[in-house]
Amino acid sequence: MYINLNEILDKFLPYTYDYKISFYTEIISFKFSTKALPSYSPYCLYIFKEKNLPKDILVEDVINFLIIGTPKEKNYLNNCNYIILEENSISTFDIIKTIQGLLNFDDALSSFKEKLIFSIEKNLSIDNMLSIAYEYLNNPIIVLNSKYQTCYFEIGKTIIDEPVWEFQLEHGYPHPEYSLKYNHNKKNRLLAENSYEHIITFFDDIMKHREISVPIKHIDFAIGRISMLEVNRPITSSDIHILKTLAKLMYPLMITDDKFINSKTSKIDSIMYELITCEKPNLLLIKKKLSNLNFNLDSNMYLLCLNDSDNINSKSKINYLRQIIQNTLKNHYVFIFQNNILVLYDNKNSFTPFYKVDEFKNFSELIKDYTLCVGVSKLFKGISNIRNAYFESLSAINFGNHINPYEQNRPIIYHYDDYILHDLIYDFVAKQKLHYIFDSTIMNLLKENNQDLITTIRYYLDLNGNLNLISEKLKIHYNTLKYRIEKLKNKYSIDLKNSDTLIKLRLSLVALEISEKYNLDFENK
Repeated sequence: MYINLNEILDKFLPYTYDYKISFYTEIISFKFSTKALPSYSPYCLYIFKEKNLPKDILVEDVINFLIIGTPKEKNYLNNCNYIILEENSISTFDIIKTIQGLLNFDDALSSFKEKLIFSIEKNLSIDNMLSIAYEYLNNPIIVLNSKYQTCYFEIGKTIIDEPVWEFQLEHGYPHPEYSLKYNHNKKNRLLAENSYEHIITFFDDIMKHREISVPIKHIDFAIGRISMLEVNRPITSSDIHILKTLAKLMYPLMITDDKFINSKTSKIDSIMYELITCEKPNLLLIKKKLSNLNFNLDSNMYLLCLNDSDNINSKSKINYLRQIIQNTLKNHYVFIFQNNILVLYDNKNSFTPFYKVDEFKNFSELIKDYTLCVGVSKLFKGISNIRNAYFESLSAINFGNHINPYEQNRPIIYHYDDYILHDLIYDFVAKQKLHYIFDSTIMNLLKENNQDLITTIRYYLDLNGNLNLISEKLKIHYNTLKYRIEKLKNKYSIDLKNSDTLIKLRLSLVALEISEKYNLDFENK
C-alpha cells in the first residue's frame, strides 16, 4: 500500500515546525536512520534526527524526509520534500507507530480493488463503479466535470442534510456561495489542480459536513473530480485511497464520455484561434464566416486577456469563469485561447477608454473575486488587428506584473497604453543596445547613481515641471529643488527646459526601470 506526504503531514501537523511538499511521490516504505545512507529511493520516507541528517544528498530523484528537530541549514534540501517536527514534541516511537499504521495494508481496500477491476473487465459503467465504492465508503459520492456540473452520483439511502450538496444535486451546478469560496481559495485550488492530492473542503458558514475531493486529470488539466461527503461516518485514510483508486480506474471511461471531455468549439472560438495563430489568415473567408454571425466588422474594439494570477492550470476554473464573464459582458465575445479567457470587447463607434466603459466597475470587482489579472490592448479596428491586439494584452500583463509586482494597491487590470514606451524600449535593454537610448551625459548621471537627482527628474517629468508641486512631493524646500536643477545643468549638462532633453530623459528612465525590474545590467552595455 502507498501513502503520500500530505497524509503524513495531516497526522503530524500539531507537531510540525516547517514543511515543503513541492513534488508528488507515492511512498511505499520508510526508514529511520542515525547515519548517512549509501543510496536513497524516491519511494521511501527517510526519518532522521536533525543532528544525524546527511549533508550531501547526491541523487537526481526527489527524496522525502521527516526530520526531528530544526536543521540549521535547509538550502541543500531544495530538491527534496520534507516535514520538520519540533524537537521533543512527539516521541520517536510514536512517530514510527503512526507511519506504520498509515502503511499497513487494508483488507477492505484490497477487496474494493478486486471488485472494481472485475467491474472493468465486465465493462460496467461509472454508475456501477460508484455503487461498488459506496459499499465500502458508506458516504455519498458525486462526480463533477470541469464545469462543476453533476455527471454521476451515489447517495444510497442517505439523508444528505447538506445545503451545498442538496443545491448541487437539485440544480446540477454549484451552490453560488460555495463556488465563490472554492474558486477564491488559492490553497485548495493549488492542491486540487496542480497535483493528484486529495483536498478537504469545509466552509463553516455554509457547510455542515466536510467534503473530500480527488481531481481527475487529463493532459495536465483537471477535467473533473470525485467528491465524498463526510455525513454517515468519519473519513479514514483507507477511504481516501479508495477514492484515489476509483479516480484512476474511472479515468479511461471519463475521457470517452462527452460529459467530461468536450472537444467541440463554437464557430467564434475557431475563427478567433485562426486569427490569433496565423500571421496571414484568409481574411476574405473569415469575414464571410463572421458576417453569418452578425459580427460587427467596422467596430472599435479592445481585446482583453484574462490570466489566472495564481498560475493554476485549471480548466475547471477557466470554463466556469467563462460563463460568469459572458454574463457580465453580455454583448461581447468571450472565448478561450491557450489557457486564458479572451474577450473581444465591442466599443462600437466610441473612443472611450476601457476603464470608463459602463461595465468596468462590475468587471473589475469580478476580477478581484477570482484572483485574475487582465491585459487590455490598444483600441483597434478591423479583425486583421486581432493578432497584434492579443500580443499587446499579453505585454500589458507582463510589464504590469514586473514593474509593480509588490505594490499592495497595484492594478489588476493593465492597459497596454500605459506600457507602450516600455514595450518599445524593452528590446534595446534585453539586446544590450542601451547606447541607442542613453547619451553620454545621462549615462554619467546613472552610473554615479545619484538617487536624489534621478528622483527629481522623475517628478519633473511626471508633474510637467511644476516646481511648487515637485518640491511638495519631494518634501524639500523650493530653493533646494532649484539648486538640484542647476546642478543637473552645470555638472551633467542636462537642461530640463530643453524639450529634446526631456524626451531623452523619459526614454532613459523607462529603460532604467525595465533594467531594474527585469534584473538586467545596464552599466556595462
